[in-house]
Parts: sequence; C-alpha cells; structure tokens
Amino acid sequence: MSVTLGQAAWALMFVAIYIALVAGVILALGLPGIIDFTPDSLLLVLLPTATAAAILAIYLHLFRRNNLTPADLGFRRFTPRLFHLLWQIPATIIVCALMQGLSLALLTLTGLDTTTARAANDPLTDLADLPASIAVVTVLVIAVLTPLWEEVLFRGAFLDGLSRRLRPAVAIILSAALFAAVHVVPLSFPYLFTLGIALALVRRFHQNMWAPILLHAANNALVVLLALILARAAS
Repeated sequence: MSVTLGQAAWALMFVAIYIALVAGVILALGLPGIIDFTPDSLLLVLLPTATAAAILAIYLHLFRRNNLTPADLGFRRFTPRLFHLLWQIPATIIVCALMQGLSLALLTLTGLDTTTARAANDPLTDLADLPASIAVVTVLVIAVLTPLWEEVLFRGAFLDGLSRRLRPAVAIILSAALFAAVHVVPLSFPYLFTLGIALALVRRFHQNMWAPILLHAANNALVVLLALILARAAS
C-alpha cells in the first residue's frame, strides 16, 4: 500500500496543529508565571515535547488513520547495499555545504550582511550557552528523533504521494522544496533544499527508509556539533 498526497498533507496539518498546541500550552503556563521558565528549562521542555507531539501526530493521523504499517512507508531490513551510505553521507554533506556557501556568497554581493542575518535566523546560535545536560538532550532530539519523523513524513508520505501524480524528478524537487520551506530558516534554504533532494535520491536508490534516516541523522549530528564547537570557540 502506498501513501496518497492527501494522506501526507493531512498528517502534516496535524503535525503543525499538535506542535502549535504544545507551544501554546507551554506559553500559557509561562507568561502568567504559573511555571517560571528560564531559557534553558524552556528549551528542555519545548524541544522534546514538540518532537513527541510530531511523532504522535504521525502515528495517529498517518499510520493509524490509514491502517499503514512501517513496511508501507518503506522500512526494510538492513542489507549490504546500505554500505553505500559510507560515501553517500560525506558526498551529500559536501555538496550541501558548497550550495550553501555559494548562495551566501551571492547574497553578500548584493550587500546583505549574511553574518548578522544568519545569526538571527539560526536556532542553534545559543547552543553553546546551554548546560551540558541540556545540550546533550538537544543533540539527541535533533540528531535521532527529528530525522525519524521528518523522513517518515517527507521521504515516506510526501515523496510517495507526489510520485503517484508526478514524474519522479518533479516529485523529488517538490518534496525537497516543501522540506526546506517548513523549517522556516530562509538563509538555510539552499542547504535544506539540496539535502532534501539528496535524501529523496537516497530513498529511491536504496528502496529503504532507513537510508535517508541515517543520512539525515548524520547530517543533523554534524551540523549541531559544528555549531556547538564554533560557538564555544567564539565565546
């Protein structure tokens, strides 16, 4: 059984609703002072709960609502073919970094101060100021849980749904554009868009959802660790 575009869109809508509800409850508790959140404790509460809300939404409104199994979304047993990730992961990260660097260079030529703008748009800029325990939780959520639910949604549901209606190349491009857009980090769009294309290509190459999940996890872990190292070096 393959996923339709409508089923994918329905699941994305409820992911957004569930995350908004979690954020709203936390905000409602914090603003009146019912719970005195510090920036550190707020991140520690918001990031895992928002991630849990997204996973719950996908389970209820994608898997359970449509009677899907993990196999329907492309989860297969590990095979020796997955060893291709040993070169696909570094190649993807290098290409993504080159595309991001090229886009920032072009923006700089227009007069935009990309250093200031990037700091304002980057949600990882304050990671170095966090206590070690909170930083570890943040890294684990971003590098392990986030790739899992994002790949199920974008390379499982949306890529399959788009592929049923459109040519493979168009489906890959549109799924990558959607993936990049929902992160709402404009200056990182080239990186995320390129990553989205690579994740879709890896998904099709391996015919196994574990491939894009592992690639996504490796990318997120590297990005977070680099942000942490650079921020600590600058402080």
